[in-house]
Amino acid sequence: MKQIIVILLFAAIMSGLSSCYNTTVPKPDKLIPKDKFVKMMIDVYLIQGITIGPDTSMHLKNVTQTDLYFSVLNKYSVADSVFIRSLIYYSSFPREFEKIHVEIMNSLNESELQFKPKEKLNTETK
Repeated sequence: MKQIIVILLFAAIMSGLSSCYNTTVPKPDKLIPKDKFVKMMIDVYLIQGITIGPDTSMHLKNVTQTDLYFSVLNKYSVADSVFIRSLIYYSSFPREFEKIHVEIMNSLNESELQFKPKEKLNTETK
């Protein structure tokens, strides 16, 4: 079941990126609000960054990526089917989905700046 969710997530993203601008995807009854969807996707991107990198923590070796995705769904109290339908719906509008992606990347970049070590000022006198 968990592998199916990952496959559906990938398929939804790919279909959204390859779809035309006129969509026939109906708006789901339980559409996740855009701001909540953005927050969820930020968490999904963070999970990907944590689990795919070469320096994955030993604590995460026993946890699958799918388990981490489900932890995001639990955090926001969203059913997996609702998330998939919302993802398909939002990705069916490429221009709007691109704006969502830019918002996600801006948020991640801001977060990175908070944790990135500040460069040392060159205080040596010559």
